Amino acid sequence: MLVSYISAGLLLVSSALTVQARYIDYNVAASPALYRRENPGCKNMNTNFAETTEGWVLQRGSTEETYDITPDGLQMKILKPSEYNSKYEALTDNNTPERLRYNKFEGRGFTFNATTYMQYGKFTATVKSAKVPGAVTAVILIADNGDELDFELLGGPAQQITSNYFYGPHIVYGENGEVIDAPQGNVYDQFYTYSIEWSPEKIIWKIDGKEIRTVTREQTDPKNGSEPAYPTHAARVQIGLWDGSGASGTAQWARGPIDWSKQDEPVTAYVKNVVIDCDPLHN
Repeated sequence: MLVSYISAGLLLVSSALTVQARYIDYNVAASPALYRRENPGCKNMNTNFAETTEGWVLQRGSTEETYDITPDGLQMKILKPSEYNSKYEALTDNNTPERLRYNKFEGRGFTFNATTYMQYGKFTATVKSAKVPGAVTAVILIADNGDELDFELLGGPAQQITSNYFYGPHIVYGENGEVIDAPQGNVYDQFYTYSIEWSPEKIIWKIDGKEIRTVTREQTDPKNGSEPAYPTHAARVQIGLWDGSGASGTAQWARGPIDWSKQDEPVTAYVKNVVIDCDPLHN
């Protein structure tokens, strides 16, 4: 049973939703044929997760234990690992030694994927992020070739939001991201609405309808080729909560690692709803 603490009526809904949440492995080589059986053509969707998970599938590695259906929507979880071992890795930068912490064992997180693909359009997610440093709440468009557009919400004392994009043929880390301070001080006390508008000409990131960043196709660096390094491939919407503690560099970026010695319960974040609007000219 998914939800043990809400009303009996919602318990019945929760049981039905469990059946709808099927498993798909998006990381194995044969996976494209697997999920294309779902008819990946873009479909306008407006999912209220307090009522349904239809049109969404669990990514392999996510289980029923990693989420609940609640009146506030989908509660995503990072489960505490059975072992907790915090370690340090030496880092030398400009001959100045530094020791970065990371966790030997990561908590098991949650990822949901939309069953259809979008090639240009808009998607919007209303999210309350995780509070714990080292946990990353993610709202993503990701293509089979590695093209990606995203919001990633970082916990910890300095609540921050990253917007990023990746060009699949030549993925470069640490160059295309921008970080802004969270609205009203943090991203975990209330829900905010995150939107990405994607067209052949530009990408626009918005929070609560306010534009925070725009990248045009012409602005993208061609890197190793003559074409702009601009995401163009059909992509699926993905929402998730993951433990950024397993590598020292990632743990530092995520404001972690998660201190499981102080965290008895799962780390949680919420997604109230997701809206997908397909661009009719390209889908």
